[in-house]
Amino acid sequence: MSKALSRRTLLQWLAGSLLIVGNRAVAGAFFLPKPGLQKVKGTVRINGKAAVVGQLVSWGDEVSTGADGEAVFTLDRDAYLLRANSKVTLGVAAAEQFIKLHSGKMLSVFGPGPKTISTQAVTLGIRGTGCYLEAHGQRSYFCLCYGHVVLAPTADPRKAIEYSTVYHDQPYWIDGKIIVPTKDVINHTDAELIMLEALQNRRPPFAQEQRIGGGGY
Repeated sequence: MSKALSRRTLLQWLAGSLLIVGNRAVAGAFFLPKPGLQKVKGTVRINGKAAVVGQLVSWGDEVSTGADGEAVFTLDRDAYLLRANSKVTLGVAAAEQFIKLHSGKMLSVFGPGPKTISTQAVTLGIRGTGCYLEAHGQRSYFCLCYGHVVLAPTADPRKAIEYSTVYHDQPYWIDGKIIVPTKDVINHTDAELIMLEALQNRRPPFAQEQRIGGGGY
């Protein structure tokens, strides 16, 4: 993990995040952007059709990216960054909302209230968290950047574990029935978490404590 950054660097990151998403700060207040797609890079589709910045994303939609694609979008009190070659379904079943990452890589931050996230390999019950997830068929990587989760391997839910973290403390690979702890925090950054939380007029816990890592891991 990188060394803590200065308060000045934190403020620069926050300002940069606001500029990226089109926010403006006046007298310490944030004007939130319109809901939906905040950034579209390369090939991004909603329900199979080409998507554009500003387009709404709703429960029941499928969002996907091509090899050159990346998407940042908001939905309710949550925000998502979907990397290249990824596909996610934002579903509703029996009046319950769920997020299914079929393939690829997704960083997300969530407001209050329970959510269920899944891949082919794992089901995650989360509440008000920031997390990073990769789906590679029957193998998945998961980093609870901060918050609380119940993590259950799809192949054997009886092996579920429940834990909380404050700063990328317990990443795991889930491979079949096996949950493998790792020290590797991969493919996501504190700056991206700050950017996503800023979309919802929030800061991640580590930013509030000025406990900021570097530009990448």
